[in-house]
Amino acid sequence: MPLNKISGKYEFTKIGLSNLDLNEFNDLPDKSVLTTKEWIEYISEDSNASPVILRITECKKFLGYFVSLLTVKFGVKIIASPFPGWSTVHMGLDLLENRSKLEIISELIPFLYKSEKCVFVQITDRDITVDMAKQAGYHVSTVDTLELPINFDDNGLFKNMKVDCRNYIRQFERRGASLEVAEPNDEFAEEYYNQLKDVFAKQNLVPTYSLKKVKCLLRNMGESGNILCLRVRNPEGQSIASSIFPGYNKKFFFWGGASYRLSQSYRPNEYMIYSAIQYWRDRGCEIFDMVGIRDYKRKFGSQEKYYASIISAKYDVLIPLQKTAAKLYYLGIKLKGFILKRK
Repeated sequence: MPLNKISGKYEFTKIGLSNLDLNEFNDLPDKSVLTTKEWIEYISEDSNASPVILRITECKKFLGYFVSLLTVKFGVKIIASPFPGWSTVHMGLDLLENRSKLEIISELIPFLYKSEKCVFVQITDRDITVDMAKQAGYHVSTVDTLELPINFDDNGLFKNMKVDCRNYIRQFERRGASLEVAEPNDEFAEEYYNQLKDVFAKQNLVPTYSLKKVKCLLRNMGESGNILCLRVRNPEGQSIASSIFPGYNKKFFFWGGASYRLSQSYRPNEYMIYSAIQYWRDRGCEIFDMVGIRDYKRKFGSQEKYYASIISAKYDVLIPLQKTAAKLYYLGIKLKGFILKRK
């Protein structure tokens, strides 16, 4: 296995996805579902991006892995770990032991420029704070989220919730709806997406991602055991709400949830989240990353967390262009909603 190195103390060896030693790749203390082989395959298929996985060593001692994908936007070659629009909040470095990730990144970025012939690198790592990244001289955007510790029994979970959240969960159990674990297949994806369209229609918007993306996610993750799909039925047996929660190791995530407006009286949303917390807690997870900050997520007792997305470009003009592209994308979503409303 040849070593790839420009200079410095770390060696980076590019490993093909099919050639990974999965025992070594997965057996890292803080690894999340977002850097598993199945998740990488999902991003690769959905975003037409090529995996770039680097095994990191120091004097032949194994340290961990860097997970990213190569994509091309407007003719610009980008290494992203991850990139906006991939429905993936962070990736970055998975290390065997605690050490300076920024020190590794300082050698990693020049290596990527040379080995992958890219001109733009974006790395979002949960362990790198905004202040740390700025002090190291990087352009930085802030990623915010709500996290909930879940290593409590049910009484402890309830104690951390706000009163209305506890009441909604109890109301669900009294009002006759039922919850089930669903198969992560195309049928579920279509149910979920129809409900999602109803959620966005309430705001005169359309979903920010396609049904194809949902099907791609479930197809790639379905057999891994690392994704939970929940469905709620009303007393007549009709599907009225659904949600998706990927998880692995110590943490699980809120990927998406949807419900029909006319069925809100059954309180399906709070109950689905509570059931997902119980499910992943019982499988060893300790943290629920609720992905983003929304008021309805606060009532479970979650805490605000912030970390850095490092942006590096060979040419400074690419930095503002990336931000402009993101703004135009979301403006397009609003415009689609407006057009549909006028039809």
